[in-house]
Amino acid sequence: MNEFRRNLCIQAFKVMDKTNDGKIDISDIKIVFKANKHPDVMMGKRTENDVLYEFLDTFEANYAVKHPDSRDRTIELTEWLEYYN
Repeated sequence: MNEFRRNLCIQAFKVMDKTNDGKIDISDIKIVFKANKHPDVMMGKRTENDVLYEFLDTFEANYAVKHPDSRDRTIELTEWLEYYN
């Protein structure tokens, strides 16, 4: 990944990391991603947490291909960067 793209990804990570603890977890996602507007939540098919954890799992699943024991329902910067690489 070139330096411009890497810096852009780091900035996006910082925007998502609302608690400034160096990781993105469900509490951070709840602030920036309004799952209650998801069509499945609005129709009562899924809960907000289902949708939020699915979003988190997108990054975790990608990272877990090379790091199978890494799933912990948090996204660290290394996971974030690998997803966008």
